[in-house]
Amino acid sequence: MSAQGSTKAEPNGDPGRPQKELSTGLWLLKHTQGIVTTATAIGILHLRTSHVIYFTVGTLATSFTAKGLKRVIKQPRPPGSKVKKTSGMPSTHSSTISFMGTYILLSSLLLPLHPSLHLGSGAAARDNMAHIWIALVGVVAPVLVMWSRVQLGVHTPAQTLVGAALGVVKACLWFTAWNGTQVVFGTSPTIGDATSASVARNGLRTIIGARVDPLIAQTEARVLGAIGR
Repeated sequence: MSAQGSTKAEPNGDPGRPQKELSTGLWLLKHTQGIVTTATAIGILHLRTSHVIYFTVGTLATSFTAKGLKRVIKQPRPPGSKVKKTSGMPSTHSSTISFMGTYILLSSLLLPLHPSLHLGSGAAARDNMAHIWIALVGVVAPVLVMWSRVQLGVHTPAQTLVGAALGVVKACLWFTAWNGTQVVFGTSPTIGDATSASVARNGLRTIIGARVDPLIAQTEARVLGAIGR
Protein backbone atom coordinates (compact mmCIF):
# COMPACT_ATOMS: atom_id res chain seq x y z
CA MET A 1 0.00 0.00 0.00
CA SER A 2 1.47 3.38 -1.00
CA ALA A 3 1.69 6.19 1.53
CA GLN A 4 -0.44 9.25 1.00
CA GLY A 5 1.20 12.68 1.14
CA SER A 6 0.09 16.26 0.89
CA THR A 7 0.73 18.15 -2.31
CA LYS A 8 0.94 21.77 -3.37
CA ALA A 9 -1.13 23.47 -6.03
CA GLU A 10 0.39 23.27 -9.52
CA PRO A 11 0.42 26.45 -11.62
CA ASN A 12 -2.09 25.10 -14.13
CA GLY A 13 -4.52 24.16 -11.38
CA ASP A 14 -5.26 20.75 -12.95
CA PRO A 15 -6.24 18.39 -10.12
CA GLY A 16 -5.52 15.40 -12.35
CA ARG A 17 -1.80 16.02 -12.41
CA PRO A 18 0.82 15.63 -9.69
CA GLN A 19 0.94 18.98 -7.97
CA LYS A 20 4.07 20.90 -7.10
CA GLU A 21 5.12 24.06 -5.34
CA LEU A 22 5.21 27.34 -7.24
CA SER A 23 8.61 28.80 -8.08
CA THR A 24 9.54 32.03 -6.31
CA GLY A 25 9.15 34.06 -9.49
CA LEU A 26 5.73 32.65 -10.28
CA TRP A 27 4.62 33.09 -6.67
CA LEU A 28 5.56 36.78 -6.84
CA LEU A 29 3.75 37.19 -10.16
CA LYS A 30 0.70 35.47 -8.68
CA HIS A 31 0.54 38.25 -6.08
CA THR A 32 1.01 41.05 -8.61
CA GLN A 33 -2.08 42.92 -7.43
CA GLY A 34 -0.78 43.43 -3.91
CA ILE A 35 2.74 44.28 -5.08
CA VAL A 36 1.53 46.80 -7.67
CA THR A 37 -0.91 48.38 -5.21
CA THR A 38 1.90 48.86 -2.69
CA ALA A 39 4.24 50.28 -5.35
CA THR A 40 1.55 52.70 -6.54
CA ALA A 41 0.89 53.90 -3.00
CA ILE A 42 4.61 54.51 -2.51
CA GLY A 43 4.72 56.38 -5.83
CA ILE A 44 1.84 58.65 -4.81
CA LEU A 45 3.46 59.44 -1.46
CA HIS A 46 6.87 60.04 -3.04
CA LEU A 47 5.90 62.11 -6.11
CA ARG A 48 2.88 63.91 -4.64
CA THR A 49 1.57 65.34 -7.93
CA SER A 50 -1.79 65.52 -9.67
CA HIS A 51 -0.30 63.50 -12.53
CA VAL A 52 0.38 60.42 -10.41
CA ILE A 53 -3.15 60.67 -8.98
CA TYR A 54 -4.51 60.90 -12.53
CA PHE A 55 -2.45 57.83 -13.45
CA THR A 56 -3.88 55.92 -10.49
CA VAL A 57 -7.45 56.86 -11.44
CA GLY A 58 -6.77 55.59 -14.96
CA THR A 59 -5.45 52.31 -13.58
CA LEU A 60 -8.58 51.81 -11.48
CA ALA A 61 -10.83 52.76 -14.41
CA THR A 62 -9.10 50.17 -16.59
CA SER A 63 -9.59 47.50 -13.94
CA PHE A 64 -13.30 48.32 -13.58
CA THR A 65 -13.72 48.32 -17.37
CA ALA A 66 -12.20 44.84 -17.62
CA LYS A 67 -14.41 43.56 -14.81
CA GLY A 68 -17.47 45.03 -16.52
CA LEU A 69 -16.57 43.37 -19.82
CA LYS A 70 -16.25 40.04 -18.01
CA ARG A 71 -19.87 40.32 -16.91
CA VAL A 72 -20.94 41.01 -20.48
CA ILE A 73 -18.79 38.47 -22.36
CA LYS A 74 -19.04 35.69 -19.74
CA GLN A 75 -16.33 33.53 -21.29
CA PRO A 76 -15.27 30.81 -18.83
CA ARG A 77 -11.75 30.44 -17.52
CA PRO A 78 -9.57 27.50 -18.63
CA PRO A 79 -10.59 23.99 -17.51
CA GLY A 80 -9.23 23.21 -14.05
CA SER A 81 -8.99 26.84 -12.95
CA LYS A 82 -9.61 27.30 -9.23
CA VAL A 83 -11.10 30.75 -9.82
CA LYS A 84 -14.83 30.18 -10.22
CA LYS A 85 -16.49 33.45 -9.15
CA THR A 86 -15.59 35.52 -12.22
CA SER A 87 -15.30 34.91 -15.95
CA GLY A 88 -12.04 34.97 -17.86
CA MET A 89 -12.42 37.39 -20.78
CA PRO A 90 -10.62 39.76 -20.59
CA SER A 91 -7.89 39.26 -17.99
CA THR A 92 -8.14 42.09 -15.45
CA HIS A 93 -4.52 41.64 -14.35
CA SER A 94 -3.35 41.87 -17.97
CA SER A 95 -5.50 44.94 -18.62
CA THR A 96 -4.29 46.78 -15.54
CA ILE A 97 -0.59 45.99 -15.85
CA SER A 98 -0.64 46.75 -19.59
CA PHE A 99 -2.24 50.13 -18.88
CA MET A 100 0.42 50.88 -16.28
CA GLY A 101 3.27 49.59 -18.43
CA THR A 102 2.18 51.49 -21.54
CA TYR A 103 1.62 54.71 -19.60
CA ILE A 104 5.05 54.38 -17.96
CA LEU A 105 6.64 53.64 -21.35
CA LEU A 106 5.04 56.71 -22.96
CA SER A 107 6.06 58.87 -20.00
CA SER A 108 9.64 57.65 -20.28
CA LEU A 109 9.78 58.33 -24.02
CA LEU A 110 7.93 61.65 -24.18
CA LEU A 111 8.24 63.36 -20.79
CA PRO A 112 11.21 64.57 -18.72
CA LEU A 113 12.10 62.78 -15.51
CA HIS A 114 10.33 63.95 -12.38
CA PRO A 115 12.69 66.27 -10.41
CA SER A 116 12.85 63.79 -7.53
CA LEU A 117 14.19 61.14 -9.91
CA HIS A 118 17.07 63.18 -11.35
CA LEU A 119 20.49 61.77 -10.51
CA GLY A 120 22.23 65.07 -9.80
CA SER A 121 23.87 67.83 -11.81
CA GLY A 122 25.86 66.83 -14.87
CA ALA A 123 24.20 63.43 -14.92
CA ALA A 124 22.57 63.57 -18.36
CA ALA A 125 23.93 60.15 -19.30
CA ARG A 126 22.61 58.64 -16.07
CA ASP A 127 19.24 60.31 -16.61
CA ASN A 128 19.11 58.76 -20.07
CA MET A 129 19.90 55.39 -18.54
CA ALA A 130 17.08 55.92 -16.04
CA HIS A 131 14.73 56.60 -18.96
CA ILE A 132 15.81 53.33 -20.58
CA TRP A 133 15.32 51.28 -17.40
CA ILE A 134 11.90 52.81 -16.78
CA ALA A 135 10.90 52.03 -20.37
CA LEU A 136 12.09 48.43 -19.98
CA VAL A 137 9.96 48.02 -16.87
CA GLY A 138 6.98 49.30 -18.86
CA VAL A 139 7.55 46.61 -21.49
CA VAL A 140 8.73 43.62 -19.45
CA ALA A 141 6.27 43.80 -16.53
CA PRO A 142 3.11 43.28 -18.65
CA VAL A 143 4.70 40.40 -20.56
CA LEU A 144 5.68 38.61 -17.34
CA VAL A 145 2.26 39.09 -15.75
CA MET A 146 0.46 37.84 -18.88
CA TRP A 147 2.72 34.79 -18.99
CA SER A 148 2.08 34.09 -15.30
CA ARG A 149 -1.71 34.25 -15.71
CA VAL A 150 -1.51 31.51 -18.33
CA GLN A 151 0.99 29.44 -16.31
CA LEU A 152 -1.21 29.68 -13.22
CA GLY A 153 -4.11 28.30 -15.25
CA VAL A 154 -6.46 31.21 -14.57
CA HIS A 155 -6.57 32.61 -18.12
CA THR A 156 -6.12 31.48 -21.69
CA PRO A 157 -3.57 33.25 -23.93
CA ALA A 158 -6.43 34.91 -25.81
CA GLN A 159 -7.89 36.31 -22.57
CA THR A 160 -4.56 37.86 -21.59
CA LEU A 161 -4.01 39.30 -25.09
CA VAL A 162 -7.44 40.93 -25.18
CA GLY A 163 -6.82 42.28 -21.69
CA ALA A 164 -3.47 43.68 -22.81
CA ALA A 165 -5.05 45.31 -25.86
CA LEU A 166 -7.62 47.00 -23.62
CA GLY A 167 -4.89 48.30 -21.32
CA VAL A 168 -2.70 49.60 -24.16
CA VAL A 169 -5.55 51.46 -25.89
CA LYS A 170 -6.78 52.93 -22.61
CA ALA A 171 -3.26 54.07 -21.67
CA CYS A 172 -2.68 55.79 -25.02
CA LEU A 173 -5.98 57.68 -24.75
CA TRP A 174 -5.45 58.50 -21.06
CA PHE A 175 -1.89 59.73 -21.64
CA THR A 176 -2.93 61.90 -24.59
CA ALA A 177 -5.84 63.38 -22.64
CA TRP A 178 -3.49 64.51 -19.87
CA ASN A 179 -0.48 65.68 -21.90
CA GLY A 180 -2.20 66.91 -25.06
CA THR A 181 -1.67 66.25 -28.75
CA GLN A 182 1.29 68.66 -28.87
CA VAL A 183 3.35 66.36 -26.63
CA VAL A 184 2.19 63.09 -28.18
CA PHE A 185 1.99 63.97 -31.87
CA GLY A 186 3.78 67.31 -32.08
CA THR A 187 0.73 68.87 -33.75
CA SER A 188 -2.30 70.89 -32.78
CA PRO A 189 -5.86 69.69 -33.53
CA THR A 190 -8.07 71.54 -35.98
CA ILE A 191 -11.02 72.38 -33.74
CA GLY A 192 -13.19 75.43 -34.28
CA ASP A 193 -13.67 76.31 -30.61
CA ALA A 194 -10.52 77.97 -29.23
CA THR A 195 -10.96 76.63 -25.69
CA SER A 196 -11.47 73.04 -26.85
CA ALA A 197 -8.48 73.35 -29.18
CA SER A 198 -6.32 74.61 -26.32
CA VAL A 199 -7.32 71.73 -24.02
CA ALA A 200 -6.77 69.16 -26.77
CA ARG A 201 -3.38 70.68 -27.61
CA ASN A 202 -2.08 71.17 -24.08
CA GLY A 203 -4.00 68.45 -22.22
CA LEU A 204 -5.87 68.29 -18.94
CA ARG A 205 -2.64 68.98 -17.07
CA THR A 206 -3.06 72.67 -17.86
CA ILE A 207 -6.45 72.64 -16.12
CA ILE A 208 -6.23 69.98 -13.41
CA GLY A 209 -2.51 70.14 -12.69
CA ALA A 210 -2.47 73.93 -12.44
CA ARG A 211 -5.17 73.80 -9.76
CA VAL A 212 -4.45 70.58 -7.88
CA ASP A 213 -0.65 70.69 -7.60
CA PRO A 214 -0.63 73.94 -5.56
CA LEU A 215 -3.26 72.43 -3.24
CA ILE A 216 -1.09 69.35 -2.77
CA ALA A 217 1.93 71.56 -1.99
CA GLN A 218 -0.08 73.62 0.50
CA THR A 219 -1.43 70.50 2.20
CA GLU A 220 2.06 69.02 2.41
CA ALA A 221 3.41 72.23 3.94
CA ARG A 222 0.64 72.31 6.53
CA VAL A 223 1.16 68.67 7.49
CA LEU A 224 4.92 69.11 7.80
CA GLY A 225 4.37 72.31 9.77
CA ALA A 226 2.00 70.56 12.17
CA ILE A 227 4.47 67.71 12.65
CA GLY A 228 7.30 70.15 13.32
CA ARG A 229 5.46 71.97 16.08
